[in-house]
Amino acid sequence: MATFLELNQADASELKLLWLLFPTWAEELSFLHCIQSKTTKHVSGVSFIEGDYSGYQICSFVVGVGREAQRFCLQLSELILVNKLVRPNLVLLAGFAGGCKKESKTGDVFFVDRILDNHQTTIISEIISVDPNFFNQNLIRFGVAVTVDRVATPEVKKIFGKEGADLVEMELKLVHDIFFEIRVPVFCLRVILDDLGFTVPEKLATFVQKGRLLVLPLVLFVFFNPTSVWQLFLLGFKTSLAKKKLLLALVLLINGLGLKNRKNKEGVNFDPHI
Repeated sequence: MATFLELNQADASELKLLWLLFPTWAEELSFLHCIQSKTTKHVSGVSFIEGDYSGYQICSFVVGVGREAQRFCLQLSELILVNKLVRPNLVLLAGFAGGCKKESKTGDVFFVDRILDNHQTTIISEIISVDPNFFNQNLIRFGVAVTVDRVATPEVKKIFGKEGADLVEMELKLVHDIFFEIRVPVFCLRVILDDLGFTVPEKLATFVQKGRLLVLPLVLFVFFNPTSVWQLFLLGFKTSLAKKKLLLALVLLINGLGLKNRKNKEGVNFDPHI
């Protein structure tokens, strides 16, 4: 596949239209307030937020979790092919993940450059990898991801860690393959939510539909399972930390995409310990 630079026949400073894909509304919310001149758009049953940020036109989508994201992105690709949506210069998938290594803790940020699969798929990353300002903030590092179809237990995460994965998530391989077919490059930014010392309640996945939390089923679950309160409290705390790190990483990444922006943002200090 041609690189992003070859596809656009220009350097990264020519990037104009950036799509942000978030599995859930909570992940999107971390960046939504940064987008200027926001409007809500509806195209053939698809809703998204459109606006501007750092000189780019931004379209922000909540795509759902796992197979739900696959179906949603397939619909997006079809709308691109029939010219109902403008083809983006770049798709950025951003959200939370589970850590596969002992040293990975909640809040660690990874820019995924490989997917662990039967055949390792290289994610296009040369725009970022040649930017000396991107990885010198002690905040973001390259990582290997594996896409799973359900919430991964610590035992499963340990197995993938031994096979070379840094993190597990539920959308990247599915989303990447869809946009690969229509020649739209995909970047992926992931923040560790659940490290090896914490397990996201598997039941929680059933309370998320179309990227949004179903409050009533969650309340009923807590009512009939009072011992889950402490676990959900820890999940809320970890989610709050991961959202802060996701916001920092998105700002750093998007500001670093264009040469002009890189020059303007030199010297900006992003505190990785927030």
